[in-house]
Amino acid sequence: MRKTITIFLISITGILAFATGIADMFEKNDVICATAACMKVHSSSFSTVFETPVGFYAAGVLLLDLWLFLKGKSTLSAILLWGLLGAEAYFTFIQIFFINSLCASCLIFFSLLIACVISSKTLRIKSALVMGFTVFLGSHFVFFFPSVKLKPTLIQNLSKQKTNIEIFASPSCSHCDEAIAELSRVCTDTRAKLIVRPVYISRKDMKKSVKWVSGELFQCGSSTSNRLAEKIVWDNEAEARKLNNGDLQVPLILVRMDGFQEIFQGWDKQVKDNIFKILAKADMEIKAAGASELTHKNKLTNHGAICSKTTECHEEKKDEK
Repeated sequence: MRKTITIFLISITGILAFATGIADMFEKNDVICATAACMKVHSSSFSTVFETPVGFYAAGVLLLDLWLFLKGKSTLSAILLWGLLGAEAYFTFIQIFFINSLCASCLIFFSLLIACVISSKTLRIKSALVMGFTVFLGSHFVFFFPSVKLKPTLIQNLSKQKTNIEIFASPSCSHCDEAIAELSRVCTDTRAKLIVRPVYISRKDMKKSVKWVSGELFQCGSSTSNRLAEKIVWDNEAEARKLNNGDLQVPLILVRMDGFQEIFQGWDKQVKDNIFKILAKADMEIKAAGASELTHKNKLTNHGAICSKTTECHEEKKDEK
């Protein structure tokens, strides 16, 4: 009876792993799990190793493990099972502490692996336990191989501008390109600091945003530098959602000046003129006149043309009176 249960558990776990690999390959993750957390995890670089979905590796290991178990090679079967459990434990660790999102299908897979270990009675095999711990540590080496080098140009003394403009932008957003170009010009003229914070509104944008951040920070691109850059992009998205009441719509512009800040959503002539007025006042050091205009607003009133994950780039509709 125990053997039958173990065979069933290993088989169903392998099927889930293979199905997840197929979904990742064809970017159909919502078929397996449609939650935002699942989509974030499976669209990340951690879902592949050497450009192959990790689900395929897991399915292959489980298939081999099942064959060994049926052949009565319990020790080898236990070593493989614990090794896979160690890898999945590390992946869960990454989701909690690095990605900051827990994938439901991954947790189900992790639970099934634990059930396989318990059912096969491999808890007392010391070599298998060592393998699980070794793979846990080895997975960190695979995903974060120490091959990054910061650009030397980052080490410099920058003057502290009194006015900062942060713009959350996505590569495919045409309004973002226009806003960045205009803001770059006016920031140069007014000695304000422009900070571009890449986010993504599509899977293709994610890869472009990661490459942009990685290229700005690191001297040469590597899988490790891309994963570190990926974390920055995720943090940017979280901050953008926080500023915009949970929605991700770009461009989102945050103007900071002497403890005051104002948020602008989208880009059009009115938004541009309002920002330019603020920068002009800051440049002339007329702080008192502009202070009342720069208080933080929980409800955004500065709207322009936007792009988002759910809609294409479009002009903000305004009521005609």
